[in-house]
Amino acid sequence: MTENETKAWLSRAFYADKKRSALETLAKRQRERAEGFRSIYGNNDKGKSDSSVNGTENALMRLADISLRLKQEIIELSVIEDEIRLAISKLCSDDLEAVLINRYLNYMTIEETAKAMGYSVDTVKRKQRAAIRKLTPFALV
Repeated sequence: MTENETKAWLSRAFYADKKRSALETLAKRQRERAEGFRSIYGNNDKGKSDSSVNGTENALMRLADISLRLKQEIIELSVIEDEIRLAISKLCSDDLEAVLINRYLNYMTIEETAKAMGYSVDTVKRKQRAAIRKLTPFALV
């Protein structure tokens, strides 16, 4: 595995988290839509034929589907984070591990990592490169 492939492998948690966040937003919007149908129609289906579509029921079914997908994404994100955390722990260097944890599990920028750790940006870049070089053999193990 190359250093770039290792960086991409480490970045999986970031992208899984972004997808989870998007699904949460979608679920919130769908929940609001279902609540809107409920307040407009209540549970009044009087006068509707058997072939008519109940908007509230459909909105709630979509919400249930999105909620299930969200739960699956949260589980997937946890698995990815655990894999990354385990690989990082194999570095056996608290300093290098902290840099990668901040960058790839806390989703900090290089500047944020430097500030949090009390290092210069160049020092964080150097430590990140060293950590990734050291991590590369372990990433998929």
